[in-house]
Amino acid sequence: MKIAIFLLTLVLFVPDGSSEASPMEQSYQGNPIVVINLTYDAGIGGGDDIQGDIVIELFHNWAPVTVNNFVNLVNQSFYDGIFFHRVIDDFVIQTGDPTCTAVGAYPASNPSCGSNGSDENIPFEANANLTHISGAVGMARSVDPDSASSQFYICDGPQHGLDNGNRSQDDDPGYAVFGVVREGMDLVRATAQVPTSNDPLNRPLYEVHVNSITLQGFVNSLIDEIDNEKTPSISFSLSIISIGLLTLLRRNKEWTQ
Repeated sequence: MKIAIFLLTLVLFVPDGSSEASPMEQSYQGNPIVVINLTYDAGIGGGDDIQGDIVIELFHNWAPVTVNNFVNLVNQSFYDGIFFHRVIDDFVIQTGDPTCTAVGAYPASNPSCGSNGSDENIPFEANANLTHISGAVGMARSVDPDSASSQFYICDGPQHGLDNGNRSQDDDPGYAVFGVVREGMDLVRATAQVPTSNDPLNRPLYEVHVNSITLQGFVNSLIDEIDNEKTPSISFSLSIISIGLLTLLRRNKEWTQ
């Protein structure tokens, strides 16, 4: 428990070299931290195996309705055991359909995979601080802006064409961003590169499994007390410590189960 409390005090974000200036680069006190544990067992011609955790901060401060919906689903273990059913290199990886669980060669094993969600839609939620930077997490939806329910995607690189205000149709508000990857972008990129059906569905030939999505805690950082421009080494050091402690905490949970 002491490890968990210390960890959540130190969660900070250090942008990599490909990041862009955005309020999403900073962590904010009280925001939930969730972890996606995934695996990919490559079959013949399927590339390399993938295994690990994607750590995501959810922006409850800017998208409370969307984040509350997502956390409620996470707490119900809604996402555990499903697949990333849509994968497009240099664009997005998408999951969240509870029917995408049948093991086999897609799409023949489950033609409807990718068309379903939870039983409750949420209203479209936009905020000027939330854009499709690399690693952004957004809600998938149909043509109706208020049709998002459980499906979500993670951006493989910046995708600002999806932003609110950047769409070609006047009645299209874009897509709702509600989180960003803090650790594990290498896994996002690896997932985006797995072989797919290369049809409009873009389904991986071999399933990328979402073993679980879990709520790890909430950000309680010292960002307000640290001037990142004046003390970058402190921010960096705390970030590295937080990543190490998060990994230790997750491993400790695995050992005690």
